[in-house]
Amino acid sequence: MAGGAGACPPPEVGFGGEYYSVVNGVCSRAGSFFGGKPVLDQAVGYAVVLGFGAFFALFTSFLVWLEKRYVGSQHTSEWFNTAGRSVKTGLIASVIVSQQWTWAATILQSSNVAWQYGVSGPFWYASGATIQVLLFGVMAIEIKRKAPNAHTVCEIVRARWGGAAHAVFLVFCLTTNVIVTAMLLLGGSAVANALTGVNVYAASFLIPLGVVVYTLAGGLKATFLASYIHSVVVHVVLVVFVFLVYTSSHRLGSPRVVHDHLTAVASAARDCSAPLSHPDQACGPVHGNFKGSYLTMLSSGGLVFGVINIVGNFGTVFVDNGYWMSAIAARPSSTHKGYLLGGLVWFAVPFSLATSLGLGALALDLPITAAEAAKGLVPPATATALMGKPGSVLLLTMLFMAVTSAGSAELVAVSSLCTYDIYRTYINPNASGEQILRVSRVVILVFGCLMGALAVILNLVGVSLGWMYLAMGVIIGSAVIPIALLLLWSKANAVGAILGAVTGCALGVAVWLTVAKVLYGRVDLDTTGRNAPMLAGNLVSILVGGAVHAACSLAAPQRYDWESSRQITTVEAVAYADGDGIAEELKEERLVRAKRWIVRWGVAFTAVIVVLWPALSLPAGRYSAGYFTLWAAVAIAWGTVGSAVIIFLPLVESWDTICKVCAGMFTNDPVYERLDEVNLRLKAIMGAMPEAEKLYHEMRNDLAGAMEMAHHAAGAHASTVANDDDEDGLPQA
Repeated sequence: MAGGAGACPPPEVGFGGEYYSVVNGVCSRAGSFFGGKPVLDQAVGYAVVLGFGAFFALFTSFLVWLEKRYVGSQHTSEWFNTAGRSVKTGLIASVIVSQQWTWAATILQSSNVAWQYGVSGPFWYASGATIQVLLFGVMAIEIKRKAPNAHTVCEIVRARWGGAAHAVFLVFCLTTNVIVTAMLLLGGSAVANALTGVNVYAASFLIPLGVVVYTLAGGLKATFLASYIHSVVVHVVLVVFVFLVYTSSHRLGSPRVVHDHLTAVASAARDCSAPLSHPDQACGPVHGNFKGSYLTMLSSGGLVFGVINIVGNFGTVFVDNGYWMSAIAARPSSTHKGYLLGGLVWFAVPFSLATSLGLGALALDLPITAAEAAKGLVPPATATALMGKPGSVLLLTMLFMAVTSAGSAELVAVSSLCTYDIYRTYINPNASGEQILRVSRVVILVFGCLMGALAVILNLVGVSLGWMYLAMGVIIGSAVIPIALLLLWSKANAVGAILGAVTGCALGVAVWLTVAKVLYGRVDLDTTGRNAPMLAGNLVSILVGGAVHAACSLAAPQRYDWESSRQITTVEAVAYADGDGIAEELKEERLVRAKRWIVRWGVAFTAVIVVLWPALSLPAGRYSAGYFTLWAAVAIAWGTVGSAVIIFLPLVESWDTICKVCAGMFTNDPVYERLDEVNLRLKAIMGAMPEAEKLYHEMRNDLAGAMEMAHHAAGAHASTVANDDDEDGLPQA
C-alpha cells in the first residue's frame, strides 16, 4: 500500500490516531509532538521556577535556623562545608538519590534511551550508573580511615602526591562539576521552554536562583535538608507516573496493553514511508534489536550505550567532589550503609520511570522527533499525553526538584574546591574560619551566576543534553582509576597519576574525533554524538588512564603509608553532638569491618545487576506478554519500595531531633535544658579549681553586701523624701 493511502490512522496503530490527520487527501502523521507550541502558559513556568525557588530558599533557610536555635548547631566554616561530619544513613542515602545522582539526565535521558532501544535502555541506564555508587562506598570508608579531616578529594591528592598532581586533579574535578552543571541546566531549561514557553536563556539563569540563596544561608547541611524534601517530591511523582502507565490510565493501564502496543509500533508490516511517518521518528523495527523488537535485552545499541554509560558515570562519581563531600559529611557508621542503600534506591528512578514514561511514549505512538528526544522531551510528552496539563505540571515540578537539588551539590562542591584547594592552599594558608566561610559564600554566588552563563553558551552552540551525557566519559574518564587508587593502592605514584590522567584524556578525545571522521566523513555535534565514536573515546580514556598509572606505579612504587593524609587539619575544632560515639566509630577495627561489609555487598549487587540479571534475560529473546508483565512488576515494586524507604527512613532516624525542635518551638524545655547544662559545666569547673570556687564565693558575698547597702541607702533616701513632702503639704499659718 502506498504511503498515506488507505485508512487514517493505519489500523495497526489506531491507538495513536489523534496524531494522524488527512492532509490534501493523504493520511499524514504529525511532524512532531510539541510542534513548537507550549502545553502550559508561560506564567505557569515562571511560577514553578520562581515560586518553588523562593519557597525552598525560605523554607530550607528556616530549617537551618531551627537546627541552630533548638539543636545547638554551631555554624562554623567546618559545619558549612562538612555538615558536622555526622549525617546519618537515611539522609546520606537521600542525598545520593536526590542531590547527587538524580540529575535532569536521570529523568530525561533515561526515557530517551528507552525510546531508542526499548526495555534495554532503562535497564542499562540504571545498572550502568548504580554500580559506581555501590563501589564508591569502599572509597567512603577509606576516607574515614586514611584522611578523616579532609574537606575535598584534592586535599588528599596534595597530601599524597604533591602540588603538580594537585593542580591536575583540581582541573579534572572542576571540569566534572562544570559538565554536570551544564547537563542540569540544559535539560531543565529545554523542558521548561517546551512545556511553558519560558525563554530558554531566562530559565538558565532563574533555575539556580533559589538554590544559591539557601546554599549561601546553610552550606552543605542546607543542601542536604533541601535534597530530602526534593527527594520526597521526586519519588511521589515517580510512583504516580509508574502506576498511571501500568494500572490506571485508560489509554494504557496494564503491562499487557503496553506489550501489545510496543509489538504493533515495531512491526515489520508497518508502513513507515512519508507522510505516514518521518525519518526522525520511531516507526517500525528497531535497528540492532533482536527481531527489531523493543521488548528484548538483545540490543546492540542498548549494550553499546550501557558500556558508554558505565565508563562515563565512573567519572561523574569518582571525579565529582560532591560525592567525596557526602562521604566526609557522613557518620563513620552510616557511610557504607548510606551509599549502598542510596545506590539501590536510586536504581528505581531511571529504571521505573523510563520503563513507564519512555516505553509509554512508544506504546502511545507519540510523534516525537529525534531532536525532541535528544533535548529530553520524551517524559514530558508522555506525561502530557496521559494526563494533559496536570501531567505537564507534575513532570516540570519533578524536573525542577532534580535540577535544583543536584545544582546545590555542584555549588558546594565547587565552593569547597576553590576555598580549600585554591584559597587556603595557595593564597592564605593561615585563613581563619570566618575567612573560609566568607570565601565559600562568595564562590557559591559567583559560580551560581556562571552556571546560567554556561548554559546559555551551550544552548547557542547547539549542544544537547544527550550529547553532553555521552561525552562526559571521554573528557573525565581518564582520571577515574588514578583517583580510585589514591586511597586503595599504596604503590600508586604521582608521576603515573599525572601521566595517566592527561594522556588518557588526550588520547580519548583524539580517538573519539578520529572515529567520527573516519566513519562519517566529518566532525560535528551530530557525528561525534553517535555511538561508535563515543564508545571508542570512552573506552580509550578510562583504560589508557588506568594502564599508564598502573605501569608507572609498578615501575617506581611509592609505598605510601597515608600518614601525611591523616595529618590534614581542620580550620576549626569539630564539636560532635555524640563525641564518644563518633570516636568509637572511627576505631580502625570498626572501619575495617565496615569496609569488608561494603566490599562484599557492593560487589555482590554489582554482579547481580550488571551480569546476572541481563544474562537471565537473554534467553527470553523477544519478551512474551507474561515475561513483560513480570518485568513491569519489578519496576513497579522497586519504585514503590525504594520511594517508601527514602521518604520514611530519614524521618525515623531524625525523630528525636524533630521532637526536640518542635518542643523548642512550643515550650521552653530546651532553654531550661541548656541552662541546666551550663550549670553542670560550671559546677564541674568549680570542683576542679578550688581557688576559683573560693574566689567566686568571696565575690558573691561582696556583691550581696553591696546590694544590701544600696538597698538601705535607697530606703533612707525614700524616707527623707517622704518627710520633705509631708512638710511641704502642711497648712500655712
